[in-house]
Amino acid sequence: MSVPYPRILLLATLALTLVGCGGPADPDSPEGKRQAVFKQFLHHSEPMGGMLGDRLPFDGESFAAHAEGLAELVEAPWQYFPEPGDSKQRNAALPQVWTDPAGWQQAIDQYRSSVADLVAVTRQGVETPEQVAEPMAAVQQGCRSCHEGFRR
Repeated sequence: MSVPYPRILLLATLALTLVGCGGPADPDSPEGKRQAVFKQFLHHSEPMGGMLGDRLPFDGESFAAHAEGLAELVEAPWQYFPEPGDSKQRNAALPQVWTDPAGWQQAIDQYRSSVADLVAVTRQGVETPEQVAEPMAAVQQGCRSCHEGFRR
């Protein structure tokens, strides 16, 4: 029984696509651990952004709890970045992580500081979105600075 040419082409393309994917990261690898921490960041930051963007009802207590969650994670991902020249570990980091370590450290410090500022505001009690809009914008800018300067 012969297989039609288009079907063979489709199967070959699918096979090559799957080989190139690499699949999900091993959860015990540095990449998998790093990805897990960043997913936890999103678990906290997305609802906060939703509350400030009117996609979710604003709840000051929930917002404050998510800010605390970010603070608990603020140190977690940095230890899982590969060492310079570690080509075995998959990552989306640009070479600037290693060629500009001062800039990389400054971006990390900016993020840490903005999360600390946000938590300081939320610990005073949050009644309105306006109370946390500016410090949350600084946290989001901290995320953006790493993504724009140090990530593919």
